[in-house]
Amino acid sequence: MKFILDSLTHCTPRIGTLKEFERLPNIIFETPLLLIYTKRGSVPHLTKDVFKMVTKQQHLLSISLPSTLKIENNIKELNVSFAEFVSMKEYINFLSIQDPTEVTPSGFQQADSISVWSRTGKKLFTADKYMDLVEVFEPDLYVALCDGNMHNSEKRLSKAMDRRAVEGGYNLKVREESVEYLKNKPFAGYVIDGLHDNGPDVKNIKWEQIENVIQHTIKLLPADKLRVCLGCWNPLVILELINLGIDIFDSTYPYIITDRSEALIFLCDHNSCKNTSYILTISQKRYADDFSPICQYCQCLTCKNHTRAYLHHLHVTKELLGMVLLMIHNTHHYLEFFNAIRQSIKDNTFSQFREKINSMFPKEY
Repeated sequence: MKFILDSLTHCTPRIGTLKEFERLPNIIFETPLLLIYTKRGSVPHLTKDVFKMVTKQQHLLSISLPSTLKIENNIKELNVSFAEFVSMKEYINFLSIQDPTEVTPSGFQQADSISVWSRTGKKLFTADKYMDLVEVFEPDLYVALCDGNMHNSEKRLSKAMDRRAVEGGYNLKVREESVEYLKNKPFAGYVIDGLHDNGPDVKNIKWEQIENVIQHTIKLLPADKLRVCLGCWNPLVILELINLGIDIFDSTYPYIITDRSEALIFLCDHNSCKNTSYILTISQKRYADDFSPICQYCQCLTCKNHTRAYLHHLHVTKELLGMVLLMIHNTHHYLEFFNAIRQSIKDNTFSQFREKINSMFPKEY
């Protein structure tokens, strides 16, 4: 894989190109890029056919160890890749260590291994055991084994540094040591890790809490390498991260919002649309008799075919279709968000776009 940038300046929004993947060499992605979050290789709430109706573009799928551990033996017995096993071989995939939608328990690591938690409990991975799994799964991209727990002690952080990701929690000195150790290694890029423990609460992290660490880390990293920051970051933090030059994120935020029976509307033009917030909570009784779509200007399948009243009814009756329709809308909305981000960087209007999106959210967000 090659990563080509339009600019090599530090701490600025940038457009890049990912191409020449070994398995699918004709696929090209532009960054800033949204990884599509999956569980066991499938987009939550959506079948493969429905996902293809949501977007006809190629996408890079995010898969994680916790959601895929149980199928390792099956894949090995069939002698196929993970992409073939889950029938997603036309998509490039990216393997991460932890599931960004699930809180990672702290305090269970050992000197030579990482704890990975699945529904069946804890499983320890040494570097050799992890690479055995990588050989079975054959992911197109994967994160090297690392300990990203933000609550580690300084001694533990120093050990985490040896696990091939930019670690260090909020300790700037350890992050400097981590970058110094990694920057000359032959990696395609760097995952800036250790800023949170994953799970839904990441969306509540404010930019001011991580700004100093991010700025310090990016200034130390090689400018020509890919920069990845995973987790359920809210859109305002995403924009600030992009403003400093982060290239890749994942779509856990729209998935978490969907599971809360909410619909994203922060891209709406409030001057011509009835929506006046960043989110619509479909469970509220006021939508029971509202026969308008989530957004009258949205072109997703949900907004073109269904009303708020119907979505509210599906929520009240606990119909699975409700989650499907919300996931369709929220995934479409977030993909449009990243399309708009890339276009604004190309047009040199990113600052204005960032200010506009900030105005859609309450000041305390």
